[in-house]
Amino acid sequence: MNTFSRLSATAAASLLCLIGTAQAQSSVTLYGAIGLDVLSASKVYNGTTTSSVVKIEDNAIVNSRIGVKGSEDLGGGLKAIFNLESSIAPDTGAARSQFWNRGAYVGLAGSLGSIKLGHQWNVADDYMGNYFMYGYYSPFLMSGFYALSDYYDNAIKYNSPNWGGFEGGLYYSAGENATRKSAGQKIQGAVVYGTGPFSIGFTAFSEKNPALPAAGNKMYAGGVSYDFGVLKARLGLATADVEYATPFKANLIDVGVDVPFAAAFSGSLDYVQKDVKDSPDDTEFVRARLSYALSKRTSLNANLIYLKNSGAANFAFVSELAGFVGQPGQKQTILTAGITHSF
Repeated sequence: MNTFSRLSATAAASLLCLIGTAQAQSSVTLYGAIGLDVLSASKVYNGTTTSSVVKIEDNAIVNSRIGVKGSEDLGGGLKAIFNLESSIAPDTGAARSQFWNRGAYVGLAGSLGSIKLGHQWNVADDYMGNYFMYGYYSPFLMSGFYALSDYYDNAIKYNSPNWGGFEGGLYYSAGENATRKSAGQKIQGAVVYGTGPFSIGFTAFSEKNPALPAAGNKMYAGGVSYDFGVLKARLGLATADVEYATPFKANLIDVGVDVPFAAAFSGSLDYVQKDVKDSPDDTEFVRARLSYALSKRTSLNANLIYLKNSGAANFAFVSELAGFVGQPGQKQTILTAGITHSF
């Protein structure tokens, strides 16, 4: 072998070595979940009358999605991270709203925490699940309390590491308004403390109205939970001050328990009440959930919900109208049974 050939072979071996090292330091993962429920609901409102309905719907516990996430080791404990995640409607095969609606961000993560830029979930979604019921049929779907779990555009999010049981996050979503910088902006912070079976947390949220300088929405929420082993007890409390088209103030309470009946069988029971201040227009509901794991990836689940509106309150989980709008003062019973698979 001549000198040139030896050099070429050495260069090729070095290149292959570098490619192998780069591959070992980077990872890209395709992941997702798909689930469907058979749903039966009473008093489904179409704007004129109510009637019962049977539907095939996206799963109530794990919403169907597909995503790509990855990281690259930058050295010194620092890594680059990204995520693209899309919500899908498996009953029709359609994507929901914009394609990467559940996440489209890039950032850095290390020993001091992580910082991410892009379309992403708020920090209440990261931490308040210890106290409030999540998934569908949850209190964050009620007017004024959406900031318990929501995603926004043009966001910067910081999540801290765990320091002696304390952790938390800060979130800022730019309104991108050249005329008035605060218009449409959203700011949120959250902090939690956990030690052993005990956890306590708090979050504060502020949103500026895109159109009216003095108006907006403020929400504060906190909670506590304790895991007794045979069950986990949760208490979530929140208050909202909404200053949009129809201003109102309201308090919310979520009292719940999570019960691990067996290694593969679990359930939960929640009572949720939204109390609009100085008004009889209140809403309350009870949700019972059961889940049985057939494997690490596949589970069967069921939900039973009873909802009751008072006064002119018209919230409904299942409606023919947009925005969870039902008939004023209506009641509703919902039963679901379904299957989910994660990959």
